Amino acid sequence: RGGPSTGLPTKTEQADLLQAMYGRNGEAPVPVVAPRTPADCFDAAIDAARIALTYRTPVFLLSDGYLANGSEPWRIPDVEELPDLRVAFQTTTNHVLADGTEVFWPFKRDPQTLARPWAVPGTPGLEHR
Repeated sequence: RGGPSTGLPTKTEQADLLQAMYGRNGEAPVPVVAPRTPADCFDAAIDAARIALTYRTPVFLLSDGYLANGSEPWRIPDVEELPDLRVAFQTTTNHVLADGTEVFWPFKRDPQTLARPWAVPGTPGLEHR
């Protein structure tokens, strides 16, 4: 996008990248993935999707006008070699209350990834607000 000006009489800048990296509260960090070459754009998109699905977090995938207008040789990857991005959805309750009642806690975090469980909306017994 254009720099701080009216119209585009000046060269583009990296303000969006800096805003995404540093424009949030310290308590709310977010992953930022930025490709470095035109061919890296595909791998960066895969990495962004993997991070988003593994950790259940928003991810900023930022590119650049120089990459969009650039080109380089790139081999189309074999689909079988791409990472498996399937998600395991929660299908059962995941917490037992003190009285023995089994409930679904959408905010209960995985101890390894700190990701919250994902239930398909409308799954019986896993509805929540």
